[in-house]
Amino acid sequence: MSKTGAIMLVLLGAALGAMPAMAQDDSGFDISRGGGEEKATTATKLDKVLGWETSDGDFKLKLENRVQFRLTGNNEVGDGENGTNGRDFWNFRIRRVKTTFSGHIFKKEFQYKVTMAWQASANELVETATFTWAAHELINIMVGQDKLPWNWQEYVSSGKQMFVDRSVANEFFNQDFAKGITLSGAFKSEDAIWIRYYVGVYNGVLKGNGDFRNADVLTTADGFKSNSVSNSGGVDSDLMFNLRLETHPLGEVAHDMVDGRGEDKFDKPLFAIGLGLNWFASDLANADLRPTSVAGATASGRARASQDTLAFTIDGHFRWHGLSVDLEYYWRHTELHYQGAEVGKNGAALGFRQRPTNMDERGFTAEVGYFILPKEFQVGLRFSMVDGEDFYFGGQPSAGLLPDATEMGLVVGYFLYGHNLKIQTDITYTNYQLVDFRTGAPREPVARLNLQDRSASSRANDVSDNLGIWQWRVQIQWIF
Repeated sequence: MSKTGAIMLVLLGAALGAMPAMAQDDSGFDISRGGGEEKATTATKLDKVLGWETSDGDFKLKLENRVQFRLTGNNEVGDGENGTNGRDFWNFRIRRVKTTFSGHIFKKEFQYKVTMAWQASANELVETATFTWAAHELINIMVGQDKLPWNWQEYVSSGKQMFVDRSVANEFFNQDFAKGITLSGAFKSEDAIWIRYYVGVYNGVLKGNGDFRNADVLTTADGFKSNSVSNSGGVDSDLMFNLRLETHPLGEVAHDMVDGRGEDKFDKPLFAIGLGLNWFASDLANADLRPTSVAGATASGRARASQDTLAFTIDGHFRWHGLSVDLEYYWRHTELHYQGAEVGKNGAALGFRQRPTNMDERGFTAEVGYFILPKEFQVGLRFSMVDGEDFYFGGQPSAGLLPDATEMGLVVGYFLYGHNLKIQTDITYTNYQLVDFRTGAPREPVARLNLQDRSASSRANDVSDNLGIWQWRVQIQWIF
C-alpha cells in the first residue's frame, strides 16, 4: 500500500475512532457509549456535504471533499535587455484536491478539524489539524495548525474566491499556515458583531532566506537547524505573534469573496472592516545579504544574520444586492541584523551601501464583483499592486528582493450550486519589474514562471527590465 493510502486509512480510522464504537442494524447506526449508558441512534445527513451526527448531538462528523480542475494558458511578453519572451504554454492540472474532517466530540464545545491536501508533497499532506474548546462566544481556545488569521483574502478559503485564484499582492504578503495557540471570540449583539478578535502565538518558520514571512505547513520534528527555511525542515526562530480584529456593524459579512446571499437576504447592506498585525523574527542563512568569511554561520550553526519583520494589513468589505467590494492594503517593515566580522566573499572589507538594513514594502488589492443573475452568473474586476523596496547592493543602485508588480484581471463565473459546483474563467495581466537577487530568482506568486535577474546595464543605469504575463484560466470546482 502506498504511503498516501496508508495515511488516509489511518486518518479516517482515527476520525471515526474518536466517536464511540458503532454497531449496524436495520435502523441504521447505533452508538454504544461506555459504562452501560443508553444507546443513541445516529443520523446521516446530506446538507451540501456528507455528515453523521448522534441523535443526542454529542458527536458529529462532517466529511467534505474539494476538487479544482484547471486549464491555464500562459503568454509571456518581455521588455528590456533581460525581459524574456516566449515561454508560453497550455496546461491542464489538478490545482487542489482536499478532504476535510470536522465536527465535535463528547460536547459541542469540543471541536476538531483535519484537512488533507492530497496534491501536496508527503510532508505537506496535513494542511489543517486543530482542536478547539469553544467555551463561550467571547473566548475560544484553538491549538494545532491552521491558516493564520492575518489578511482577509488568504484567510478566505480557496474554494470561495471570486477569481480562479488569489491576487499577486496576497501571494507576496500572506502569512500562510501556522502551528500554535489561537484565542478568538466576538463581542456582539443580535444584529451586529462589534469586535471579533484573533490573537495567538506560533512557531514562525521562515519562508525563505530572502522571503521574510511565515510558512509553517511542513511536518517538522524538534531540532535546531541553522538554515531556518521551511523547506529544510529546520526550526531556528523566535516565536511569532499575530493579532487580527474585525468589526461587522450591520451584521456578519461571511468569509467569502462574493455576495451569495439569496433574494430574501441580499437587499440588506453589509460591511466589515478588519486589521491584522504580525511580528516575526528569525535567523537567516543568506551569504549574499550577509557576506562573511565563514559562510554566515557561527560554531553552533546559528546564522550570523537575522531579521525581524512587522507586517500590517487593513481591509474593508461591502455586500449588497449581489455586489461585493473587497479592499486590502498591506505594509511590511523588515530590519536586518548582522553579527561578527563583515568580510566580503573575496576577503575584502565591505564598503558603504554594500548590503540592505531596513526595508519597507507595500501592496494593495481591490476586487469588485456583481451577480447579474442572483447567486448564478457573476462578473468581477481586480486590480492588485506591489511596491517592493529598492536599495543599494554591492554599490549598484535599485536592487531589491521583492519585484514591483501590477495585476489587472476580469472574471466571469457561473455558480450552478453556489461554491459547491461552479465554473470560472478569468484573464489576468501581471507586469513585474525585474530585480537583482544574487542567490536566485525573486519571489513570485504560485504557478507563475520564475523571474530572471535584471541585466548589469539595467542596474548600472537604474532602468527597468520588465516581464509581462498574460494568463487565461478556466476552472471547475466541485465540493461534496
